[in-house]
Amino acid sequence: MKIVRVAIAILLSLAVMFIARTNSRGRPELVQIESNSFVMSMTTVPKITEHKSGRVTCEINGILPEGASVVFRTNQPNSAEPSDWSNYESIVMSPSGDNGYFVDVVADVKGGRFYYYYEIIDSNEVVMAQFIDAEGKPWFLRYIGEVPIAVLGGHLIFILLTVFTVVMAAIYSLSLMRGGTTVKPAAFWTFSALVACFVGCYPFGIPMNWYAFGGLWEGIPFGTDATDNKTQLLFVYLIYATLATLGSLKYGKSERDFHSPKTSGIIGVGSFLVMLFIYFIPHSIQFSKLFTYSFCYAWTAILAGLIFYGYSQSNKSANLVTVK
Repeated sequence: MKIVRVAIAILLSLAVMFIARTNSRGRPELVQIESNSFVMSMTTVPKITEHKSGRVTCEINGILPEGASVVFRTNQPNSAEPSDWSNYESIVMSPSGDNGYFVDVVADVKGGRFYYYYEIIDSNEVVMAQFIDAEGKPWFLRYIGEVPIAVLGGHLIFILLTVFTVVMAAIYSLSLMRGGTTVKPAAFWTFSALVACFVGCYPFGIPMNWYAFGGLWEGIPFGTDATDNKTQLLFVYLIYATLATLGSLKYGKSERDFHSPKTSGIIGVGSFLVMLFIYFIPHSIQFSKLFTYSFCYAWTAILAGLIFYGYSQSNKSANLVTVK
């Protein structure tokens, strides 16, 4: 039975990681936009390594009149995304084979970014077509640093271990929801997930941010990066889930937990649902500062309240037993 549980956990872990990877906005994407009978196709270039050259290409389908040019329009690095397209400078793109065009970009210091889009202009510099994304926004390109393989590998290994241990905790928690009373296995895997999440999130996550983007940890309260905060939301929940089953983990006695075995099972399955939720949020997506602060602080406050409530209820139960 243990082998079956492990096999299921491995398969579910791989499925979750696949979802996270395919849901990432930091990956190149095929884009096709039509404007004024011209069709622009390209594969986005989300990032290039600092101080190195990267090539941005596109393909224009349609007959360009004589003297017309395809231009690459870009703003200054690290500028806020402007709504006035006139703030962008123009770079005439070089032709590359049939209908293809390219421009070479040299990356600045890691952590920077710039926005860009394309236009077709005629010989009098009149705009014939403009290509921006489907939401009416420009695309952006980030400058990143090279991450040492030890840091990147360690981060990925512990994140994968986090997923695996959360799934194992959820599998054992299902038996508690069905009436089981042995909480310790679920508690052990929940605590293991907490440790793995901590190591992947902080000792490896912080240097990874430093090498890649030139910053440290950007989770609340230090920053509003959605990727860092997603991991931190799971970490905070795992603290709650571990404290809720600490009696079983430490003493092997479920009566010393905050809740009944069935409730502990619900909390354990909840850790998997929380993890699934954060991985369904596209990687590299960013939210407003107000929303990020409000959601993260509310999440922490709710879980802190649940810990306090569970602790007070378990103390009441213990006092009743002592009086009897």
